[in-house]
Amino acid sequence: MKKSLRKVLLLSASLGLALVGFSTAACGQTSVGEHQHLYGPWTVISAATCTENGMRSHTCVICKGSAEEEIPALGHNFDGGRETKPASCMQTGERTQTCSRCGLTQTTDIPTANHNWDAGVVLVQPTCQTEGSMRLTCKTCLVSQTVSLGFGAHDPVETSRTEAKCTSDGSISYRCTVCNQTLDDVAIPALGHRWRLGEDDLEPTCTEAGYRDRICERCGQQEKQTIASLGHELPEEFTIDKLPTFDDTGLKSQHCIRCGAHENVTVIPKLDENSPIEYEFRILRNNGNKLSEPSIVITVYDGAQQVAQSTPSTLVNGVFRFSLLPKAYTVTVSNLPEGYSAETVTMQPGNPYCDIYLTAAPIRSTAPSGTRYTVGSVMYDFTLSPSVTTSGKSYTLSELLKEKKAVVLNFWATWCGPCQSEFPLLNQVYEQLKGDIEVLAIDQSTSDNLQSVKQFASSYGLTFPMAFDSVNRLQSMFGVTDIPTTVIIDAEGVVCEVHTGTIVSADQFRAMFSPYLADGYWKNTPAAVAALGSPCILPQKRTLMD
Repeated sequence: MKKSLRKVLLLSASLGLALVGFSTAACGQTSVGEHQHLYGPWTVISAATCTENGMRSHTCVICKGSAEEEIPALGHNFDGGRETKPASCMQTGERTQTCSRCGLTQTTDIPTANHNWDAGVVLVQPTCQTEGSMRLTCKTCLVSQTVSLGFGAHDPVETSRTEAKCTSDGSISYRCTVCNQTLDDVAIPALGHRWRLGEDDLEPTCTEAGYRDRICERCGQQEKQTIASLGHELPEEFTIDKLPTFDDTGLKSQHCIRCGAHENVTVIPKLDENSPIEYEFRILRNNGNKLSEPSIVITVYDGAQQVAQSTPSTLVNGVFRFSLLPKAYTVTVSNLPEGYSAETVTMQPGNPYCDIYLTAAPIRSTAPSGTRYTVGSVMYDFTLSPSVTTSGKSYTLSELLKEKKAVVLNFWATWCGPCQSEFPLLNQVYEQLKGDIEVLAIDQSTSDNLQSVKQFASSYGLTFPMAFDSVNRLQSMFGVTDIPTTVIIDAEGVVCEVHTGTIVSADQFRAMFSPYLADGYWKNTPAAVAALGSPCILPQKRTLMD
């Protein structure tokens, strides 16, 4: 009997575990024998409301014992509410909310609105002795209030003045015309010296200090201003002072560009017909600037046999270095940019520096579509016809360069404020240098025309040639997007400078133009070199400038 009862109990337990929602939690009590309660699903005895708890129970399937527990109150579920009383400037409003479950309502306050004050009416004007006041009225509720404007400022009148000097402050004393009160003095900062150079000046040299003799134009104070010595300015390259031979050593050094002093003197070994030396071939413009276009090809010949040739990777910043036996060689240059040319150069044994000078001239054809000029480009020839210039004259680049040392192009427009500020400065310098330079101011703005350019030139009293030119496309060839832009073309038709932005002084214009007008700018032309000897025999280009 006991075995049958145990089987029934085990079967009932198994069936109970299979029922969905049944619980096997132990209650800690024993009712019929020793067993763990096996509870069925919960049954709600009383439902929970917004404010009151509910109750539920479940029954053990084994012993039929039951257990109960509370269902927590749900709490109110209020909606967003509605405005049942609007707020005003003076009183709060009301908002009523309703619970969606039980229908209970509750009321909350709506804060008062701010007053909408008008501009106000001044009741008492403030003075330095009287506090002012103003009445403000709310445009919504018409409530008024009076606010203070505080005291007014003094009405000062100058009573005395002590002028400032170069090194001491001055001051101004004031009195109020309303209340007669003496006010705080106002300081006038010291003026500082206004120096002008005296006659007893000593310019500094590379090794010795100089001084400036200064006199103040205001107070007459004099002083000498010491100027430190300049120090030697050495080029990167060495100059050969003595060529090596097969029987004797040579010497090389760096020559100071200012005073010619020799620094870093270095011995060059004797030549050995069986020992190579490093040769340095330099591509130079006539003014000494290197041309670094990597597509240029330098070829070295021993008689008719080619022994060395540069490539884009070996021609660095216009310089090609190659080790060769000390012999006489000929050097040619090919693949030059359009507009440049160079002659074949003959070298002699022992001189490792070979300067190859290029010449240039404006290209005698119309610039192809898509041409873009950069510094170092040779200009295509162009003409500004009489129909586009303010003077009614024709201006051709190649013809101008027969007489001038440089041509300046200025790209501008009549509406450009910076152009208006710099043109009087440019005109001042042009009047001083027009024997050596020509200025062509070119307007290509779509909002201008020749008549507006003429009116502009007349109103500013400008004397250099100006043009409205939409044919030559020069502005786009230089990639000009900002104006004013100033371009300098030297005597060979080469673009040397492209300056974007306003020039702020006449001295700045002079400093830009002066290198191209100096006597030494073309001192190293092929003709000058030929008169002194082959450039590959001479130590270096700069020695010709000494």
